[in-house]
Amino acid sequence: MQRVGEDILAALDAAAKAPVPPRIGDVLGEGGSSAFGFTLVVLCLPFLQPISLGPLGTIGGMAMAGIGWQLARGDARPWLPRKLAEAPLDSAQWAQLAAAARKVLGWAAKVVRPRLGHWTEGRRGHRIAGALVIVAALLLAIPVGGIPLNNLLPALAIICAALALMADDGLMFLAAVFWLLVTVGYFIALYEVFVAMAMKAWALVQLWPAAQMLLDAGWRSLSG
Repeated sequence: MQRVGEDILAALDAAAKAPVPPRIGDVLGEGGSSAFGFTLVVLCLPFLQPISLGPLGTIGGMAMAGIGWQLARGDARPWLPRKLAEAPLDSAQWAQLAAAARKVLGWAAKVVRPRLGHWTEGRRGHRIAGALVIVAALLLAIPVGGIPLNNLLPALAIICAALALMADDGLMFLAAVFWLLVTVGYFIALYEVFVAMAMKAWALVQLWPAAQMLLDAGWRSLSG
């Protein structure tokens, strides 16, 4: 049975041993079906913590939404900006990236396995994964700073969708939907809290003239 991300791991190992360090775009092109999933997992890693990253969330979210669109469209490999795609890494950097990928994907292999494969195979799988990634990435990109978990929850949905493709695990699509629902529910709750706070603040502003009159009356009575 193929290991999770075996094709991208082989591409990274080959890049680390190559006499001439290859470009990032070339390695991803050799990563087969795992290239999309691996790219999404790498982009999500900074957001796997409870603290909001502010503008970085917006930038990362828009980048991942673009990758989700490529998935849904049926592209063979992730498209990267030209400067990034043509940037080479040296052998040591490729080796470090391969080691990190092996650790992350080794952990993932303990959680995922091939099941409900009819949801992940072929064009259907790419469309489902692309749609889930686009929605989650746009939620991650919402420019709300200083709010805990607002980056983490959609990032978990993206990682689940990526692992579904990499391991032929349709159940992970359901996990991605679960985290999307949690994210939407969390944002709705935040909205309700902010609206309630704004209404209370406005009510206090409206009461200020009356409060000022009472204060003036109090001062007059004291001075009298």
